Amino acid sequence: MKEQRNSLLGRPDILLVIQDGLPDNIEADVRAHLDELGLNLGVIRHPGGPYAGVELYLPTALALFVAAGFFNGVLQEAGKDAYAAFKGAAIALWRSASGLTVTAVGTSGKVSPTERFSLAYSITGEMVPGPNFKFLIQTEIDAETAEAGIGAFVDLIRDLLNDRLAEADVRALLTYKPVSGTVLLTFDAASRKIIPVNGFESSA
Repeated sequence: MKEQRNSLLGRPDILLVIQDGLPDNIEADVRAHLDELGLNLGVIRHPGGPYAGVELYLPTALALFVAAGFFNGVLQEAGKDAYAAFKGAAIALWRSASGLTVTAVGTSGKVSPTERFSLAYSITGEMVPGPNFKFLIQTEIDAETAEAGIGAFVDLIRDLLNDRLAEADVRALLTYKPVSGTVLLTFDAASRKIIPVNGFESSA
Protein backbone atom coordinates (compact mmCIF):
# COMPACT_ATOMS: atom_id res chain seq x y z
CA MET A 1 0.00 0.00 0.00
CA LYS A 2 1.28 3.43 -0.89
CA GLU A 3 1.83 6.07 1.77
CA GLN A 4 -1.24 8.28 2.16
CA ARG A 5 -0.86 11.59 0.35
CA ASN A 6 -1.28 14.93 2.10
CA SER A 7 -4.32 16.77 0.77
CA LEU A 8 -4.62 20.51 0.47
CA LEU A 9 -5.09 22.04 3.95
CA GLY A 10 -5.28 18.56 5.46
CA ARG A 11 -8.73 17.87 3.97
CA PRO A 12 -9.50 14.34 2.77
CA ASP A 13 -9.71 13.75 -0.96
CA ILE A 14 -12.85 11.69 -0.39
CA LEU A 15 -15.24 11.70 2.55
CA LEU A 16 -17.32 8.62 3.37
CA VAL A 17 -20.45 9.28 5.42
CA ILE A 18 -22.05 6.29 7.18
CA GLN A 19 -25.20 6.22 9.27
CA ASP A 20 -24.72 4.89 12.80
CA GLY A 21 -25.49 1.21 13.22
CA LEU A 22 -24.48 0.10 9.72
CA PRO A 23 -21.87 -2.68 9.37
CA ASP A 24 -18.16 -1.88 9.64
CA ASN A 25 -17.43 -3.87 6.48
CA ILE A 26 -18.97 -1.05 4.42
CA GLU A 27 -16.02 1.21 5.25
CA ALA A 28 -13.60 -1.67 4.67
CA ASP A 29 -15.01 -2.31 1.19
CA VAL A 30 -14.51 1.34 0.20
CA ARG A 31 -11.00 1.43 1.65
CA ALA A 32 -10.07 -1.68 -0.31
CA HIS A 33 -10.38 0.37 -3.50
CA LEU A 34 -8.62 3.51 -2.26
CA ASP A 35 -5.86 2.54 0.15
CA GLU A 36 -3.65 0.84 -2.42
CA LEU A 37 -3.13 4.18 -4.15
CA GLY A 38 -2.72 6.13 -0.91
CA LEU A 39 -5.86 8.21 -1.44
CA ASN A 40 -6.85 10.23 1.61
CA LEU A 41 -10.23 8.92 2.84
CA GLY A 42 -12.07 10.57 5.72
CA VAL A 43 -14.95 8.83 7.50
CA ILE A 44 -17.85 10.41 9.39
CA ARG A 45 -20.70 8.58 11.11
CA HIS A 46 -24.03 10.37 11.52
CA PRO A 47 -27.07 9.54 13.68
CA GLY A 48 -29.58 9.36 10.84
CA GLY A 49 -32.10 12.00 11.89
CA PRO A 50 -34.68 13.20 12.47
CA TYR A 51 -33.81 16.24 10.37
CA ALA A 52 -35.66 19.43 9.59
CA GLY A 53 -35.58 19.98 5.87
CA VAL A 54 -36.64 18.85 2.42
CA GLU A 55 -36.19 15.14 1.92
CA LEU A 56 -33.79 14.98 -1.03
CA TYR A 57 -31.36 17.47 0.52
CA LEU A 58 -31.07 15.46 3.76
CA PRO A 59 -28.12 13.12 4.36
CA THR A 60 -28.49 9.64 2.89
CA ALA A 61 -27.58 6.56 4.94
CA LEU A 62 -24.38 6.14 2.89
CA ALA A 63 -22.72 8.94 0.98
CA LEU A 64 -19.50 9.97 -0.69
CA PHE A 65 -18.26 13.55 -0.86
CA VAL A 66 -15.43 14.04 -3.32
CA ALA A 67 -13.34 17.18 -2.99
CA ALA A 68 -12.57 19.34 -5.99
CA GLY A 69 -8.90 18.74 -5.23
CA PHE A 70 -9.30 15.08 -6.11
CA PHE A 71 -10.03 15.94 -9.71
CA ASN A 72 -7.70 18.87 -10.24
CA GLY A 73 -4.91 17.69 -7.96
CA VAL A 74 -4.86 13.97 -7.21
CA LEU A 75 -5.56 12.87 -10.76
CA GLN A 76 -2.63 14.91 -12.02
CA GLU A 77 -0.41 13.01 -9.59
CA ALA A 78 -1.88 9.50 -9.67
CA GLY A 79 -3.57 9.51 -13.07
CA LYS A 80 -6.07 7.00 -14.39
CA ASP A 81 -5.47 4.49 -11.60
CA ALA A 82 -6.83 6.91 -8.99
CA TYR A 83 -9.83 7.70 -11.17
CA ALA A 84 -10.65 4.02 -11.65
CA ALA A 85 -10.17 3.41 -7.92
CA PHE A 86 -12.67 6.11 -7.00
CA LYS A 87 -15.23 4.80 -9.46
CA GLY A 88 -14.74 1.32 -8.02
CA ALA A 89 -15.24 2.64 -4.49
CA ALA A 90 -18.39 4.52 -5.50
CA ILE A 91 -19.89 1.43 -7.11
CA ALA A 92 -18.90 -0.77 -4.15
CA LEU A 93 -20.68 1.63 -1.81
CA TRP A 94 -23.78 1.53 -4.00
CA ARG A 95 -23.82 -2.26 -3.84
CA SER A 96 -23.77 -2.02 -0.05
CA ALA A 97 -26.51 0.62 -0.09
CA SER A 98 -28.77 -1.30 -2.48
CA GLY A 99 -29.43 -3.89 0.22
CA LEU A 100 -30.51 -1.34 2.84
CA THR A 101 -34.03 -0.33 3.77
CA VAL A 102 -34.13 3.33 4.80
CA THR A 103 -37.19 5.15 6.12
CA ALA A 104 -37.37 8.91 5.69
CA VAL A 105 -37.59 10.93 8.90
CA GLY A 106 -38.00 14.66 8.34
CA THR A 107 -40.21 17.68 8.74
CA SER A 108 -43.94 16.99 8.48
CA GLY A 109 -45.20 17.70 4.97
CA LYS A 110 -41.72 17.53 3.45
CA VAL A 111 -41.25 13.76 3.32
CA SER A 112 -42.75 11.93 0.37
CA PRO A 113 -44.96 8.87 1.11
CA THR A 114 -43.38 7.06 -1.85
CA GLU A 115 -39.69 7.24 -2.59
CA ARG A 116 -38.63 8.15 -6.13
CA PHE A 117 -34.97 8.24 -5.14
CA SER A 118 -32.87 6.05 -2.90
CA LEU A 119 -32.40 7.40 0.63
CA ALA A 120 -29.55 4.97 1.12
CA TYR A 121 -26.96 6.40 -1.29
CA SER A 122 -25.66 9.62 -2.81
CA ILE A 123 -22.46 11.19 -4.12
CA THR A 124 -21.68 14.88 -3.84
CA GLY A 125 -19.06 16.50 -6.03
CA GLU A 126 -17.50 19.69 -4.70
CA MET A 127 -17.33 22.64 -7.04
CA VAL A 128 -14.95 25.55 -6.41
CA PRO A 129 -16.65 27.95 -6.57
CA GLY A 130 -20.01 26.28 -5.88
CA PRO A 131 -22.68 25.14 -6.08
CA ASN A 132 -21.97 21.49 -5.31
CA PHE A 133 -23.69 18.70 -7.23
CA LYS A 134 -25.42 15.83 -5.41
CA PHE A 135 -26.16 12.66 -7.36
CA LEU A 136 -29.25 10.61 -6.49
CA ILE A 137 -30.25 7.17 -7.77
CA GLN A 138 -33.82 6.48 -8.80
CA THR A 139 -35.45 3.54 -7.04
CA GLU A 140 -37.04 2.03 -10.15
CA ILE A 141 -33.88 1.21 -12.10
CA ASP A 142 -31.78 -1.93 -12.32
CA ALA A 143 -28.26 -2.40 -10.98
CA GLU A 144 -26.57 -1.97 -14.37
CA THR A 145 -28.28 1.37 -14.94
CA ALA A 146 -27.47 2.56 -11.44
CA GLU A 147 -23.79 1.74 -11.90
CA ALA A 148 -23.75 3.38 -15.34
CA GLY A 149 -25.22 6.48 -13.72
CA ILE A 150 -22.53 6.54 -11.05
CA GLY A 151 -19.84 6.38 -13.70
CA ALA A 152 -21.51 9.12 -15.74
CA PHE A 153 -21.76 11.40 -12.70
CA VAL A 154 -18.09 10.95 -11.79
CA ASP A 155 -17.16 11.77 -15.38
CA LEU A 156 -19.41 14.84 -15.25
CA ILE A 157 -17.77 16.26 -12.12
CA ARG A 158 -14.34 15.73 -13.65
CA ASP A 159 -15.40 17.52 -16.82
CA LEU A 160 -17.03 20.40 -14.93
CA LEU A 161 -13.91 21.03 -12.89
CA ASN A 162 -11.76 20.95 -16.00
CA ASP A 163 -14.03 23.27 -18.04
CA ARG A 164 -14.84 20.59 -20.59
CA LEU A 165 -18.60 21.18 -20.74
CA ALA A 166 -20.32 23.62 -23.08
CA GLU A 167 -22.06 26.54 -21.38
CA ALA A 168 -25.45 25.29 -22.58
CA ASP A 169 -24.86 21.93 -20.92
CA VAL A 170 -23.88 23.62 -17.65
CA ARG A 171 -26.99 25.81 -17.75
CA ALA A 172 -29.14 22.72 -18.26
CA LEU A 173 -27.78 21.24 -15.03
CA LEU A 174 -28.77 24.43 -13.21
CA THR A 175 -32.43 24.31 -14.24
CA TYR A 176 -33.51 24.32 -10.59
CA LYS A 177 -32.23 26.80 -8.03
CA PRO A 178 -29.60 25.40 -5.62
CA VAL A 179 -30.71 24.81 -2.04
CA SER A 180 -28.05 25.35 0.64
CA GLY A 181 -25.47 25.47 -2.13
CA THR A 182 -26.48 22.09 -3.59
CA VAL A 183 -27.89 21.12 -6.99
CA LEU A 184 -29.56 17.71 -7.32
CA LEU A 185 -28.87 15.44 -10.29
CA THR A 186 -29.81 11.93 -11.38
CA PHE A 187 -29.22 9.55 -14.30
CA ASP A 188 -31.97 9.20 -16.88
CA ALA A 189 -32.14 5.58 -18.04
CA ALA A 190 -33.79 6.42 -21.37
CA SER A 191 -31.39 9.11 -22.55
CA ARG A 192 -28.37 7.73 -20.63
CA LYS A 193 -27.62 11.27 -19.48
CA ILE A 194 -27.27 13.13 -16.19
CA ILE A 195 -30.29 15.39 -15.67
CA PRO A 196 -31.37 17.92 -13.00
CA VAL A 197 -33.84 17.04 -10.24
CA ASN A 198 -36.47 19.28 -8.71
CA GLY A 199 -35.86 18.69 -5.01
CA PHE A 200 -39.33 19.90 -4.06
CA GLU A 201 -41.26 17.81 -6.55
CA SER A 202 -41.31 14.66 -4.41
CA SER A 203 -42.92 16.52 -1.52
CA ALA A 204 -45.72 18.00 -3.60
